[in-house]
Amino acid sequence: MTYWKAKVLPKIKKYFGKGGANSKGAAEAAKSFNKAKNSIEKEIEEKKPELKPKIIEIYKDSKPETKLLLKEPTEDKVKQEAQAAQDLLQRLVEAGCPGAQILKEAGDKYGTALLSSQIQYLLEKLSPFVANEESPVIARELDLVEGGAETADKTAKDISEAPAVPAGDENVKEATVKIETEVEIVGTEEKAHI
Repeated sequence: MTYWKAKVLPKIKKYFGKGGANSKGAAEAAKSFNKAKNSIEKEIEEKKPELKPKIIEIYKDSKPETKLLLKEPTEDKVKQEAQAAQDLLQRLVEAGCPGAQILKEAGDKYGTALLSSQIQYLLEKLSPFVANEESPVIARELDLVEGGAETADKTAKDISEAPAVPAGDENVKEATVKIETEVEIVGTEEKAHI
């Protein structure tokens, strides 16, 4: 019985998270990040002029799920898109973003799911930098269906190849509504095939 308690039970507890090193290490990293929140926020404000162009460049060069994570950060999105969160943190470290280094290192060791609220906090501080950028919502909705990525690419290409409407034309609004309606119909048809 002592062998069981000494050797087997600790390994079972480690794998099932009871007193595991990951949760303890992540808790320590979260605690140190939480203590530094005020200084990180001040640093972001001080570096805003030089950070904003870098964050916008990161946003434009990112995949749609990473864009959505940066533009509208939530804990659930951070947990669901763990790899995208790690990649985003890496790019933020390279850009010199305050607080990103701590979260990147802790995320590599313990996983982003255990640090989701801290990552969300950092991304919320950076999301105003990309507030005026285009949101990847249409592509994300179309990706939910089988073959949606191809359809989204085709739809985006069709929209970009559409003839330009002269400025001041009364039909501009009608043309915009027609294009948006066609995109919604394509998305609805794709969902109906599932």
